[in-house]
Amino acid sequence: MNSSPLNVATAANWPPEIGQFVTFKSMDTLKTGYVKLVQWGLVWRDIVLEDGRVIPEHKIIGCPETPVGWRNAQDVSQEEREAAEERLVTMSQAGLDPRDREQAFWAELNQYLAYTYLRFKDTGVENKDIDAMQNLREGRR
Repeated sequence: MNSSPLNVATAANWPPEIGQFVTFKSMDTLKTGYVKLVQWGLVWRDIVLEDGRVIPEHKIIGCPETPVGWRNAQDVSQEEREAAEERLVTMSQAGLDPRDREQAFWAELNQYLAYTYLRFKDTGVENKDIDAMQNLREGRR
């Protein structure tokens, strides 16, 4: 496949194929890699690169503005949730650094956080409760 860093996936051929060269946003820079696997997490698809980095699909250059979309929290089975929790526990016990933004631990944490947010959002927690939590986090009363 003849690919340059900016000649990557488009809406017509999304998600990227295994072996495809992709460019993605990481902090304030662009990075590249070859796709090893495309997999669904608890909420969105992750692109696993051959070197082990895990990139959320919306960070890949060429991702459609509206990819397939996030899963509903109700669509995640108890088995999926428990498996994600077990992976997080295992990674934590192994001493992996959750701050490395391109590794599996960061990806799992973000998926679980988004899933938890969506789960509680769907329970009807009122905006004033969310605003109160935001104010506490920011040190306001």
